Amino acid sequence: MTDDAQPAPASLRDLLLGRLPQSGLAADAQELLRDLLPDAQARSDGRGHPLFLRSISAAGWRGIGPATTLELRPEPGLTVIAGRNGSGKSSFAEAAEMALTGDNFRWQGRTQIWKQGWRNLHDRTDPQVAVELSYGDGSQPVSVRRSWTGTGVDDSRTVVEGVAAELHEIVGSEELSLYRPFLPYSELGAMINGPLTALHDALSQILGLELLGDIDKQARALAKTLTDTVGAATELTGYVARELSELDDPRAAEAVALLGGRRPDLDRVRALLKDHTVADDSALARLRRLAGLEAPARQTVSAAVTRLRTAAAEAEDARYSSAEDARRLIGLLENALDHRRRHPDSADCPVCGGANRLDRAWAQGAREQVERLQAEAAAAQAARRELDAAVRDVHDLVQPVPPWLQADETSLAALWRDWAACRAVGEPRELADRAERAEAVLGDACLQLREDSAQRLSEQDGRWQTAAGRLNEWLRRAEAAEQAQPRIRQIKALRAWLRKTTDELRDERLKPIADQSQMVWKLLCERSSVALGSISLAGAANQRKVVLDVSVDAMEAPAFGVMSQGELHSLALSLFIPRATHQGSPFKFLVIDDPVQSMDPEKVDGLARVLDIYAQHRQVVVFTHDTRLEEAIRRLGIKATVKRVSRQTDSVVEVVPVSDPVSQALDEARAIALDENLPQKVADRVLPAMCRVALEAAYLDAARSTLRKAGHGQRAIAEMIAKAGPLTGLAALALSVEPATVLDAVAGDHGPWAKDLIRQCNAASHQAGTPVGDRKELVRRTERLAKAVQAR
Repeated sequence: MTDDAQPAPASLRDLLLGRLPQSGLAADAQELLRDLLPDAQARSDGRGHPLFLRSISAAGWRGIGPATTLELRPEPGLTVIAGRNGSGKSSFAEAAEMALTGDNFRWQGRTQIWKQGWRNLHDRTDPQVAVELSYGDGSQPVSVRRSWTGTGVDDSRTVVEGVAAELHEIVGSEELSLYRPFLPYSELGAMINGPLTALHDALSQILGLELLGDIDKQARALAKTLTDTVGAATELTGYVARELSELDDPRAAEAVALLGGRRPDLDRVRALLKDHTVADDSALARLRRLAGLEAPARQTVSAAVTRLRTAAAEAEDARYSSAEDARRLIGLLENALDHRRRHPDSADCPVCGGANRLDRAWAQGAREQVERLQAEAAAAQAARRELDAAVRDVHDLVQPVPPWLQADETSLAALWRDWAACRAVGEPRELADRAERAEAVLGDACLQLREDSAQRLSEQDGRWQTAAGRLNEWLRRAEAAEQAQPRIRQIKALRAWLRKTTDELRDERLKPIADQSQMVWKLLCERSSVALGSISLAGAANQRKVVLDVSVDAMEAPAFGVMSQGELHSLALSLFIPRATHQGSPFKFLVIDDPVQSMDPEKVDGLARVLDIYAQHRQVVVFTHDTRLEEAIRRLGIKATVKRVSRQTDSVVEVVPVSDPVSQALDEARAIALDENLPQKVADRVLPAMCRVALEAAYLDAARSTLRKAGHGQRAIAEMIAKAGPLTGLAALALSVEPATVLDAVAGDHGPWAKDLIRQCNAASHQAGTPVGDRKELVRRTERLAKAVQAR
């Protein structure tokens, strides 16, 4: 029940996929669920070790002035931190909560004035709170320290010490939200008196069923989209039918008839739109192309033609200039030089036949002449390059006939072919003239055709074309609606299966928590007439709530209406503890502040038993000012560490360990007996009274045990003890005898020495200064009797 060695539950994704084959859902619905499921993710086990508290420290915080540390054992067990109201004990609990969460529940939902006073009034140093955490594997402890330098409680910074990590890597915000290990007194009331939706969500989150809600939300959104698609198609049907009915056109009449049936015939509507188009598809397409026809860019062509003519004129001038002669002569000389290189053994001229004309001297002179002529020929070569570039420029502007126009025999196609033919013209002046003329004619023709085509398209775009376009739109919507209908049915079936599966998984996962809550309730309210039955989650959206099966003397009753304040607090504990101790929680500690308030004695005993059960596997730290919890723990023989917090002047807080009252009184008496410097008169006055305190504590526990075995309730026990009086009255209750015969009963149980000891302690209390004799012997006899009474 509280053992944390349980295996982690299978992922919800795997559970859903495992149940799908037996779901009864159609294949398409199953595939839809797979599509909605997120991809599988590797599980993160965090640090893999439980977290315990080693200490809580505070300085300048709430009721704590100078730095004070509450040391704790980082292991399972029960620790009670006792102290009167205002002692500073709750400041430790709030310090731990603030260090890890950055907030305190007591401030949530309150006005700003509740956050005032968080700084200690006496210590003006910068406040700080800290917790030291210990992993269950015994590794290096980690300290989380939060400090303030500003004036506001939110002006804090957190430092993690002992490991290179951020706070969220040590304690995740989601983990704190799900398994919050802190229960202040204010939250006890808020858990019951707050919104029922918050309690529902706190339990629902732990169950880990958010994925189911997310899938249902996605499916619901998809279903709405599909339903809207069907609705839009239905609405458009009426609109289009009315529009078509106003047209005097047989095609419109046929369309109205097709739309008017219970289930419109989409195939016949498609055929109608295909066979009775307003214009032939190819003709309409040609008109649209002509309306968007782009002619050659006139300015660009004009600029290119002008450049071509200028380049041609310059090339012509260079041709008949000395530069051209030089260029030609260079060519002639280079050819002759090339001939000589190819025929080095012959110096005869191949042109004139002269012997030895092309000798070495001639070659040297020819090369020198080529170099002189090359400078003169540069202008002619530049003119030629510019002309070639200008020709290419014009050719590049001439585009071929568009593919859709190539097969036409229209004048436009002929004009475009004339324009395209310009690419075959190489003579510059002819190219310039032909390109200029062809572009002018083609451009004017394109402009006229664009205007004519646009006008014709406008004329054809009449009422039927508009109605046909609307009918096309309706057809698209109707086709989408037709496809949506089966998907809507699939989603409906899927959501029904998801709701059933959610209920099953929710009940399965809630049962261990509900069982623990019932167990806690039974222990806390053992003698209550109010019985807590099943616990379940119900409702959705703003109506979600926790359903508590409560009865009073076997009669069903509303939980919050019939429970006392103590029972409501017990119910809150019954719901908090199983949630905070869930197997998924990394926190192996609980910090509970003032859980005893409003509880009667029976419930205090039940609380002690509950704390003991969970302390077997958890570190349970309880802060209380009510001594009844200490007494119940001691009386029931529950193993616990008790520490007491006291507050001195200027908010100096001290934490000291506390033993049981008998041992504590004996330790104090023993210290007095061993103090050789203590005057005898003082010892005679003080020591018997201290021994009497030890005996009264022993008989008090024995009296409670006796009365409980006799069947008395805690309230009756408290009243009987209050009436019994001091030592002899408590002894009478413990031994079940009349006060007048109690000393004889003590002598009968332990011997005459015990009777004499009680008389001596009583007499010393009433007759100050009565000699006690051997101090050590008095303490030894007192311890002997006290231990014997405790062992009954």
